[in-house]
Amino acid sequence: MMAQLRFANGAKRVSQDNQADTSMPIFLDDHHRVLEAPSQWIMGSVARKRSRSNETLKQYCYVMKRFLQWLDDNNYGCNQWAMVDEDIFTKYIDSLCTGIDGKTIEYYCRCIGSFYTWARKNEYRHFFDLDSDAVRHKIQLALKDQLMLAHVRSSIEVTRLDFDTPMGKKALHEQEVEMFVTERNHKIILAAMNDIVYQIIATILWVTGLRPRDLFQLPYRGKEQNNGFIPYDADEIPDDLDQQEITYWFRSKGKHRSIQFPGLLWRAICELYIPVRRERADLHFAKYGISPSNSALFLAANGEIVNADRLRHAFSKAVQKSRALPLGVAGHGFTGRKYTPRMLRHSCATYFVYEHLKRNKLLGRPYQYDPSVDDRLRRMLGHEDVGTTYKYYVHLVIRFHNDDLLRDLKNSHVNQALSALLEVMNY
Repeated sequence: MMAQLRFANGAKRVSQDNQADTSMPIFLDDHHRVLEAPSQWIMGSVARKRSRSNETLKQYCYVMKRFLQWLDDNNYGCNQWAMVDEDIFTKYIDSLCTGIDGKTIEYYCRCIGSFYTWARKNEYRHFFDLDSDAVRHKIQLALKDQLMLAHVRSSIEVTRLDFDTPMGKKALHEQEVEMFVTERNHKIILAAMNDIVYQIIATILWVTGLRPRDLFQLPYRGKEQNNGFIPYDADEIPDDLDQQEITYWFRSKGKHRSIQFPGLLWRAICELYIPVRRERADLHFAKYGISPSNSALFLAANGEIVNADRLRHAFSKAVQKSRALPLGVAGHGFTGRKYTPRMLRHSCATYFVYEHLKRNKLLGRPYQYDPSVDDRLRRMLGHEDVGTTYKYYVHLVIRFHNDDLLRDLKNSHVNQALSALLEVMNY
């Protein structure tokens, strides 16, 4: 929601339409708490510009209010504006496409883009990676390159695929490719990361397809239903752990769910990461006087508990680092536009279906429904009904296979992922 306030001292604006109007707009959440960054932006960068009319100010306020409300309505939360990335922003644009022409949508994007640029300059960290040049040209470049806004203008030619997304919209080749991480790029980013905890997290997401919020429930010391997760010392690891699958129970979208966590992956975590985690727990204790909870498996180098904010930031930094490295250095050569937890989940599901089709010699053949794979994919993704999703992935895999995007798949998914991790760590 938005409110108009008049301050007794301090912040005020001088309206060119009404000199007596010194009120300042602010944004509030549903609990009437001030949204600091959006309010600071609208009060400081927008409202106090002398040449700005009341009507223009109202337009800026309306655009930001609508954007924040959309975040609330779609369960992101208006307070989580800093977590918005291009994937989320693209969904927002999709929501605008009904009844709004492309020119108006471009205006919305410029307004919101100017806010994120202001936020970065004023040391509000976020993940919407727009520098000053991109702010001026983002919309034009996106349209030209058929990326974020390719579906807005009919004048832009995009490759429309002959199947729909699980949400019922027509799939566009450029957008689907943007959501996918090849194994080559995954290995490159692992090498570019400078912290084992993020390498471990990336490997888990790549292998299991977990949502990040479900990943962070993975315990350091399991109990009750998750008692299979024991932080073994190297000489205590059972000989048959590699052949085991540990049932991992977690709560997702208000329901209890479970997946089978590969024992081979847990062995690697116990051998490579658990000793490091214990050292970092000592740092946490020295800083706060209390050990981190056994429910927190992932600790950063400074002893802090890793959360979604730190994870996204680390992934983004790894992409930037890879692009800055000189030729011939491990970690150089990332060819994607981004690398996010959501993309790893999507890639895991894509490779899962690819392996099934390849194993059963169904690549390139007409779509056939397979209830056994449907059920496994449903449980892996945590969906209630995965029929449409399975069909989507089958069509997507066949298209990617025809485009050679999956030609780097050599071994089973778990073995390949662990090989990449161990190679990076010289283990």
